[in-house]
Amino acid sequence: MPSPKPDSPNSPSNLEAPTNVLTTDNPIVADEAGFGDDDGGYNSDQASTSSTSISSSIRNHTFEDGIRYHRFHDGQYAFPNDENEQNRDDMKHAMTLLLCNQKLHFAPLGDSPQRIIDLGTGTGIWAIEMADTYPSAEVIGIDLSPIQPPWVPPNLRFLVDDLEDEWVYPENHFDYVHVRHTLHSIRKPAELMERAMKHTKPGGWVEFQELHYYPHCDDESLDRPYAVREWLEYVRDGVANFGSDLNGVTKLREKMEAAGFINIEEQVLRCPVGIWPKNRTLKLAGLYWRTAISDGLMSVAKRPMEKGLGWSVAEIEVFLVGVRKALHDSSFHAYMPLHMLYGQKPSDKAVRTDTDEGTTEA
Repeated sequence: MPSPKPDSPNSPSNLEAPTNVLTTDNPIVADEAGFGDDDGGYNSDQASTSSTSISSSIRNHTFEDGIRYHRFHDGQYAFPNDENEQNRDDMKHAMTLLLCNQKLHFAPLGDSPQRIIDLGTGTGIWAIEMADTYPSAEVIGIDLSPIQPPWVPPNLRFLVDDLEDEWVYPENHFDYVHVRHTLHSIRKPAELMERAMKHTKPGGWVEFQELHYYPHCDDESLDRPYAVREWLEYVRDGVANFGSDLNGVTKLREKMEAAGFINIEEQVLRCPVGIWPKNRTLKLAGLYWRTAISDGLMSVAKRPMEKGLGWSVAEIEVFLVGVRKALHDSSFHAYMPLHMLYGQKPSDKAVRTDTDEGTTEA
C-alpha cells in the first residue's frame, strides 16, 4: 500500500512524509565513524530519573521481586507499571513523534473531532497532547493501571478499565479510536477490532501505531548471532503462553479488513536500535529506543521468561548481560518496523442511539 500523501483525502492536510519510510530502495545509511561505547554527545543514563505522579491512595499494585505490576485483572498484562516502565512509556512517545515528524495521528480527523478514546493509555502522555490539540473534543484514556497524572486538560478523563472487556460506551460513539504500543498484550485482537467497529461513528477512524518487535536490517550486519534478537524471540514465546502475540501487528491489516473497515492506509517506518544511523533524526530516535530497551530488559523479560518459559531470575540476569552488550554494539545496523495503520468505519453502517454508561475512574 502506498504511503499517505499530503494531498490525499485520506491523509491529514499538513502531513509531511517521514524520511524513514520502509522501502527496498531507501536503506538507512550507517554512520561509518561509529561510536563504540562513546555515544558522541548522545549520552543517556542507565535509568531515567523523571516520574509521573498520582495520589498513592488510588494506586493498587502487586509486586514480584521488587518489580511492580497492576493489580486490576492481575496477570493479564505481562509487563510492569512502575516508574521505570512509565519513563520508558514516555520515551517511546518521544521516539514515535520523532519518527512521525511530530504527528500525533495519521488518520484525517478534521479540525474538530468530538469524541476520542485512547486504549492502553499508559502514562497518558498521548491523550494529554491530543486533548490540548483538540480542545473541543472529549478525550478518554483507559488503562489497567492508575498511573496517569492528576493535572490534565479539562476535556480529558482517565479511567481504569480493561479494553478487552465489553465497552460500556454507546454504539456509534467515537470519532477516533487510538491504540499505540499496546497490541502485543491483546489476547483477542479480532474481538477488539469488532468492538472498535461497533463503537466508532459511521465515517469515524481507528488507528494503530505498533512496532514489529523483531530486528531487521538493510545490509548483512544481522547475518550472525545477535543477542537482542534472541531476547525478543524468548519474550515472544513467553507472552504467547500468556495468550498474546508479540508481533500481532503483522496480522493487523487483515483483521481490520475482516472487521469491515475501509479506506485502510498503512505506512511502515523504521525505528533504529542504537545510534548507528548517519541521519541525526534517526540517530536520536535510535538512542531513545535503545535506552527504552536497555532500561526495561529485566522488567520486560521477567514474566514472559520466568512464568512463561520457566527460567529462573538468575538465568535471565546472566542471559541479559550479552543482550546489553549487543545493544551498544553499533556494528549491528538493526531497526524495528513501526506500522502506522488506520481505517474507516463505513458511513452506511446503521446508527443506534444508546445512553451513556459509567465506568471506574482513576
